[in-house]
Amino acid sequence: QEVDIVVAPCRGFQPAEATLAEFVNQVLPVVTFAISEPQLSPSDQAELQEIKEKFSLPIFFLRVPEPGSEDKNPKIPSKDKSLLHQQLLDLGYLSPSSPCGCGVPGSSMLVEQLEKLRLLSSFCRQVLQKHLVEAATRLSEVHGRCLNIFINQAFDMQRDLQITPKRLEYTRRKENELYESLMGIANRKQEEMKEMIVDTLGSMKEELLEEAASMEFRDIIIPENGEPVSSKDIKRCIQQIQELIISRLNQAVANKLISSVDYLRESFVGTLERCLKSLEESWEGSVHPPRGTDRAREGSVHITSNYLKQV
Repeated sequence: QEVDIVVAPCRGFQPAEATLAEFVNQVLPVVTFAISEPQLSPSDQAELQEIKEKFSLPIFFLRVPEPGSEDKNPKIPSKDKSLLHQQLLDLGYLSPSSPCGCGVPGSSMLVEQLEKLRLLSSFCRQVLQKHLVEAATRLSEVHGRCLNIFINQAFDMQRDLQITPKRLEYTRRKENELYESLMGIANRKQEEMKEMIVDTLGSMKEELLEEAASMEFRDIIIPENGEPVSSKDIKRCIQQIQELIISRLNQAVANKLISSVDYLRESFVGTLERCLKSLEESWEGSVHPPRGTDRAREGSVHITSNYLKQV
């Protein structure tokens, strides 16, 4: 049932290996090779060598005597090996462990008597059994890989359940250290900036008083006859004097503040970077990557601190 018999064309029309190539990937082939001569011709040997190199398939070899020659050629004793048998042995089709030429399971078979053609049935059974064993072996390998994946995942999950609380505790401790360090830097630099502003303002006091005394107020008319100025105008004058002081003070302390803020930024970023690297190295040290992933993991270990540098 569901069997197709394919007779290869003559060699001059299409080589046998080309015919096999059309079917070998679509069906389970059972290959027979009929020989009408006492030995293989050079073209036969070349063809069989090509088939063996390309497909490595077991073949059922059948010696078919010429019509009317069955009685002329005596039967070959089973203990003697024919020239045809020796040629197939040299080509690697027959096994030396099978002197009778009937083949072993999964290997080629040679039949030199027509009455033994019934062995084709057992040969087909062996070929199909070989395919079945190969498929079962591959399926078993897939099952084994799946089981290994499940087992490894279970171990990893159990290990994560044990390590994650320790990691969280370590991260909380680092977070507190980072917060205290950053607050210390901020408080120290804030006091330094306050003192710097006060010192700058003290050194500029006389200059600021002179500029305030000689400044011309905008949109305010001051009577020259000594009449009192309204409280609204006084407030506007005070506001303009404050703007003058703040403007001069900004110019005076700008360069000093820039260097101080740069140092503050470097301190903050440096502290963050060190903390992130410490956390990343701790994570890396607690993970044992599988073989072959060291290089891939090396580029992604410090991804957070690298992003911090870019920011």
